[in-house]
Amino acid sequence: MNPLAWIADEYPTHCLTLGRGMVGRELLSRLGASVTEMFQPHDEDEANEFVWAGMGDYWNWGAARAGEAGGWAYVLEPASMWGSLSERLKAASSGTELICCSYADAMETIAYWRDGVLLAQFETLSPRQRSGREPDVLEEPMRRVGLWDGDSAGLRHPGLLLLHEVTGVALSQKETMLALTGKLPAMGLGPETMADDSSGPASTARPADGSGGPVGMLPAPRPAGSAKAIPGQGRKRHKA
Repeated sequence: MNPLAWIADEYPTHCLTLGRGMVGRELLSRLGASVTEMFQPHDEDEANEFVWAGMGDYWNWGAARAGEAGGWAYVLEPASMWGSLSERLKAASSGTELICCSYADAMETIAYWRDGVLLAQFETLSPRQRSGREPDVLEEPMRRVGLWDGDSAGLRHPGLLLLHEVTGVALSQKETMLALTGKLPAMGLGPETMADDSSGPASTARPADGSGGPVGMLPAPRPAGSAKAIPGQGRKRHKA
């Protein structure tokens, strides 16, 4: 059983980041959200409208929901992956450990960080091709979920299953829907652009293509006009 599978079923593009021993507000802030822009949605409509607004302004920010479960903080992006940027995970993992699963265009990526060090990273379609300082650090949980042998074709949402196996975290759509919410800035617009540490990878914004998106980056999940048709996102509130 995978208590995180609903995330992939509901959101065609998504990112789930788990941080040990902190609260959701702290993890959301560490990943780049401004504390002054965080809020608690009053209802499902308000929560969904914020996600749609982020999709409409995708190259500037994405909506993220945060909370705690089983001794871990979570940050869930229902329609973006800005929290999966390496510079942000590196900074956010200071003094703790993070594991992140991001998905877009059939590519699911796992990244495991501890105290500013990338220990392991891989695509679930090719789990044998791992990078990081300790690429085998997740060997046991990968074996238990069936990822270690490199054949993930028969697995349902293997990345999210691995996150559950590593952390024990289980989430429901109901508890995340009205969780603390904030904006995660797009690449090149977050706190990493002001970092003084020049030893890490540069995070300058890439030139834009004809659609307004940076060249070489994954496309926006959907055009803004189709946002309200996303499965699992409820209905759009009608204005009077």
